[in-house]
Amino acid sequence: MKTSTLEILAPLLQVLRGYSVLDEVRPAAFHLEGRDFIHFHEEPNGLFADALLARGRVRMPVSTAAEQAELLERMEEKLSALATHKSGKRRKKRGKRDREDRDW
Repeated sequence: MKTSTLEILAPLLQVLRGYSVLDEVRPAAFHLEGRDFIHFHEEPNGLFADALLARGRVRMPVSTAAEQAELLERMEEKLSALATHKSGKRRKKRGKRDREDRDW
């Protein structure tokens, strides 16, 4: 991906990098739990993101700040829920081990 494209996507990429549930496997390509979650395409008519959202894979334009904000809005609920769920799972597992270690 061109440097100029990465510069346009920089604010969006910075937000995506802030989600601990996402792994950036190459510049501007993120995986969630080992599977492709979002990546970007540079096409003659603009920049596009292919993202895995609640209704499956969605292609959205991301050439402008407004388009990037719309994508983030659609993704934020899913990513926040996953981050909360993931941290809740860890706590639950610890609690289960604690119960198993007790001698009743």
